[in-house]
Amino acid sequence: MIILDTSILISLEHRDNKVIKRILELSEEYGEDFYITFINLFEFLLGLKIKKVKKKEEAISFLRNFPILNSTKLTSKIMADLKFKYDKKGMEIPLADLIIASIAIENDMLLVTQDKDFKKIKELKKIII
Repeated sequence: MIILDTSILISLEHRDNKVIKRILELSEEYGEDFYITFINLFEFLLGLKIKKVKKKEEAISFLRNFPILNSTKLTSKIMADLKFKYDKKGMEIPLADLIIASIAIENDMLLVTQDKDFKKIKELKKIII
């Protein structure tokens, strides 16, 4: 199962052929179960408000294709462990990325992203397009 990061959602919504092709390849390899986290939903919806997207309803409808993963108590523990570890190494990771990574780790899922910040998180299974 795969979590699509916000960067991927935006690229798919904009019909980026490179990303679409890669997602189709991944669906053949990992199956067609694609999820998003509540943070990805938040970031995507915020982007719609900031950019005043003309086809807002179409973009919101697009999001309905993906089940949403929420945080749990275990997410918080994983997140605290990651933050402590990487802060100690002097590696700052944005809070939203820590939440997304923690949910992916908790659910033993692969994160597909275009955000290179996720490279820092060694515990995370990821593909950076």
